[in-house]
Amino acid sequence: MPHHRIAIGGMAIESSTFSPHRSTVADFTIRHGDDLLTRYEPLAPDVDWLPLVHARALPGGPVDPDFYLAFKAELLERLRAARPLDGLVLDIHGAMSVVGLIDAEADLATAVRKLVGPACLISAPMDPHGNMSRRLVDVLDLATSHRMSPHEDAARTRERAIANLVRCLRERVAPRRAWVRVPVLLAGERACTRDEPARGIYGRLAEVERRDGIIDAAVWTGYAWADEPRCGAAVVVTGTDRDAILREARALASAYWRARTEFSFSAPAGDADWCIARGLGARERPFLISDSGDNPTAGGAGDVAYMLARLLANAAISSGQKTAIWASLVDPAAVARCVAAGEGARVDLTVGGAFGSAGRVRLEGTVARLARDAPVGGAS
Repeated sequence: MPHHRIAIGGMAIESSTFSPHRSTVADFTIRHGDDLLTRYEPLAPDVDWLPLVHARALPGGPVDPDFYLAFKAELLERLRAARPLDGLVLDIHGAMSVVGLIDAEADLATAVRKLVGPACLISAPMDPHGNMSRRLVDVLDLATSHRMSPHEDAARTRERAIANLVRCLRERVAPRRAWVRVPVLLAGERACTRDEPARGIYGRLAEVERRDGIIDAAVWTGYAWADEPRCGAAVVVTGTDRDAILREARALASAYWRARTEFSFSAPAGDADWCIARGLGARERPFLISDSGDNPTAGGAGDVAYMLARLLANAAISSGQKTAIWASLVDPAAVARCVAAGEGARVDLTVGGAFGSAGRVRLEGTVARLARDAPVGGAS
């Protein structure tokens, strides 16, 4: 059996276009060489694995175009040097936004395809909170996404994308794809796979892929925090039997559409004041309130003080009768003032809007503790 040459590289971030933050090189972890290959272990020993470059960032604002173009140029340069290739693992997220582009992953994948040619199979592991546009699916040969939300199966998704690619090369399979766009767009918190109807829909995917003529089945919820035409749900079924992939893709898309009014938050949901009142009145502790619309783990800027303002507007909290822990807000200037004042000092601050988000809140209090040189946060 010949040793196939397969390259690995890509760029992954979830970008909220509603955030004033701009993601730059400082926000990304960039990996090359053997360090990159460890992300995908174990890898088939009878394949020549060629690590290119991969950039990954926590969710944030749209990517700065200069950084994107520089990274894209490096990826393409390394890809050019690695040719000829039998396959490529294009490790992307699906919800990357770049200032000036409306389909960043398709832009990257199109440039890659132009360089490697039509004979090289491209397989993409993705996040279901990404967007599978028609332009992107046309460029890829294989694509899959996580089947669990929260994404406890992220590593298994990468393994599946790689295994499908290796299998197709070994068996000389030219995979076909059936793509169906579903005109529904949900916040991630409304499609948890621990709850119905997402549990049932995503739970069908492993069964579908075991059927004759099918290689993989995937469902994308889409990404609600970007204002782009591509954002929305989609189904892709990959295989060798045209009729089978069409049938299964239509069935999954129809199931998603029929269930569209049943998707709901996994916990009670309401506006800020309602949530605060419910929390203060609850017997269970701790009581957690999560702000779906300003979620830093989904691209929120982390500088919005709205929830803080609503907590302070509550009479029970402002009077000291009730307490709440609020976390957190990015405001380097406010932190610097606390550091300068020192532990035990009284401070009078105005916080919020460090990246440009609307709304600032005045705070008065005591600096309880300073964490110096902390790897995350603190007074560094």
